Amino acid sequence: MTVSRQMRWAPALALGAFLFAPFVLSAQAPRSKPATPDQAPSGKPAAQPTLSPAAEEALQAAIQKIEAGRLAEAEAPARRAARLAPFSAEAQNVLAIVYDQLGRSAEAEQAYRAALRLNPQFIAARNNLGNLLLRRNDYEKARLEFEAVLRADPGHAKTHFNLATLLMATGQFSEAADHYAAARRLQGNDPGVMLAQVNALLKAGRTEEGLGVAAELSRMAGDNPQALFTVGVMLAQSEQYEAAAQLFTRVNELNPGSYEVLYNLGIVHFNLNRLDEAAQALAQAADINPQPAETHFRLGLIASQLGDTGNGVVEFRHATERAPEQAQYRYMLGREYFRLGFWEGAVENYQKAADLDPTQALYFLSLGNALFRADNYLTATHAFERAARLDGKIPDINYLIGYGYRAQGKFEEARSYLERQLSITPNHLETNANLGYLALEQGRFEDTEKYLKQALALDPDHLAANFDLARMYAKQRKTDQAIAALRHVLELSPDHAQARYQLFLLYSRTKQSELAQEQLAQFRALEELDKQMRREQSYLEKSRRLRLTNRAEPEATQPPNLGPATTPPPATRPPGGNT
Repeated sequence: MTVSRQMRWAPALALGAFLFAPFVLSAQAPRSKPATPDQAPSGKPAAQPTLSPAAEEALQAAIQKIEAGRLAEAEAPARRAARLAPFSAEAQNVLAIVYDQLGRSAEAEQAYRAALRLNPQFIAARNNLGNLLLRRNDYEKARLEFEAVLRADPGHAKTHFNLATLLMATGQFSEAADHYAAARRLQGNDPGVMLAQVNALLKAGRTEEGLGVAAELSRMAGDNPQALFTVGVMLAQSEQYEAAAQLFTRVNELNPGSYEVLYNLGIVHFNLNRLDEAAQALAQAADINPQPAETHFRLGLIASQLGDTGNGVVEFRHATERAPEQAQYRYMLGREYFRLGFWEGAVENYQKAADLDPTQALYFLSLGNALFRADNYLTATHAFERAARLDGKIPDINYLIGYGYRAQGKFEEARSYLERQLSITPNHLETNANLGYLALEQGRFEDTEKYLKQALALDPDHLAANFDLARMYAKQRKTDQAIAALRHVLELSPDHAQARYQLFLLYSRTKQSELAQEQLAQFRALEELDKQMRREQSYLEKSRRLRLTNRAEPEATQPPNLGPATTPPPATRPPGGNT
C-alpha cells in the first residue's frame, strides 16, 4: 500500500451564476388574454380557462413572493389561487413550487402531478417534477420526466442541463457531456455550464475535448483570478495536474498571497512528484495561514517521502495538535517515530490512531510492529490478532501472530499459527525458519531438519536457520557437523556471540582446549561490547525521547476540518528469524 496521491482540494471560489434555475414558474406576467396552445413548448401551459380576477391576483401575489424569497408568505396566496382556479395547471405548478422550496416534497409532487393531469403538455411543471425526483435520487423516474420534456421541446436548455446533472449522478459521463453541450448551444456560453461540461468530458475520458473547453473557459476568464482558480480546481479534481498547475501559477501571479491558491498549487506539484516545488508552495501557504492541519499534514508527507524524518515529525505533530481527531495524522506521526527508533512515541501514536478509528487493520498491524520493537510481545500479539480479525488477507498475519506467541514462549499456539501460514505460503522463509526453531526446542529433530533445510533451500545464508541447524547437530551429538555449521555462521557473522559460545562448548567436549579458550575469549569480548552498545543505545533513546517530547511548539487553535485525504502506507514488519 502506498500513500494515495488523491488530495482534497480547497473550496473553489464562485464562478458566475448558472443560467438554469431549479424551478420554472412559466407564465409570470399578468395576462390580458388566455395562453394559446402554441405557447406550450416555451414552458407555458396550453390554453386554460381564463382566471377570475381574484384568482389572478392571488396567483401573481404568490409568484412575487416566491421571486422575493418569501416562501412562507407565498403559501397562502398560492393555496388561494389553486382553490379559486381548480382547473388551472399554472396555479398548481406555483403551489407545487412553494411546497418544493419549503421542503414538503410529497405535497409538491402531488401538486406537480395535478398540474400535469390538467395539462400533460405543461413543460415547466414536468421539468420541475423531474428536478424534485432528481433531488430525491429517484433517477429512473426523473429521467422519464426530462426525456418527455425534450421530446416535446428539444430546445429546452434547462432540461438538457438537468438531464446532464442526472447522468453525472448515474455515472453516464459521456452522455452528460453531450447534454451540457446542447445546453451551451441553446443558452450560450454560461461559465457554470462550461465548467460542468469540462468535468463531464474529463470523467468520460474525452480528455482532449475537456481541455479544449477548459482552455476556452480560461480565455473567457481573462485575468479574473476567481474564474481561473475555479477552472484549475476542476482540472485538478479530474487529475489534469499539469494544466491545473499552470492555472494556479497564473492565479498566484495575479493575486499573490492567497492561502487557497498556494495550497492547491502545492497539491498539484505533489501529484506531479515535484516535491521541492510542492514543499515551497505549501510552506508559503502555512506561513499565510498556519492553522489548517491539512497543510502541515501534506508537508509532513513530503518530508517523509524525502527521508527528512525530523521535519516529518515536526509537521505531523503540528497536524495532530490542530486536528487531534484525525486518526491518519496520528498514524503518520507514529510511523515517523518508528523510523527514528523511538518505540515509545510510535506505540503511543499508533494506539491513538487505532482508538480513533478501530476499523483500520493497518493501525493495529503497525501497533503490533512497534510493540514488538519495544519487547512487549503479549500486547503486540493481541494487536496482530485484532488486525487479523479486521482483515484476514494480510499476507503475513499468521506468521506475525505465531512469532508473537513464540516470543512469549507459547510454542503450541505459535506452531498452530505458523503451520497455518505455511499452508498459505509454503515458501515463506521466516515461517520455515521459526517452525524449525520450535521443533528444535520441543525435541522434534525430524521436523527441525525438515523445516530448517527448507529455509536454507530458500536462503543458504539465513543466519538463524544455520545457527539452529548447528544446535540440532550438537544436541544429536553430531559434533563435527555442528562445528562445521557454526563455522559457517561465523563466516556470515563474525560477531555472532552465541555461535562463539557454542563452539567453546563443542571444543571443550572434544578436548580441544586451546580452540575452546580462543572461542571463550572472543565470546567474552563480544559480550562486553554488547553491554557497552546497550548502554549507549539506552542513552541515545533517552536523549531522543527528551528531544522529541520536549520540543517547543507554537500554540494552535482548532481549524475547520478539511477531512482525510490519504491512505497511509504500511509500517515495517518485525524481523524474522531467531534470536
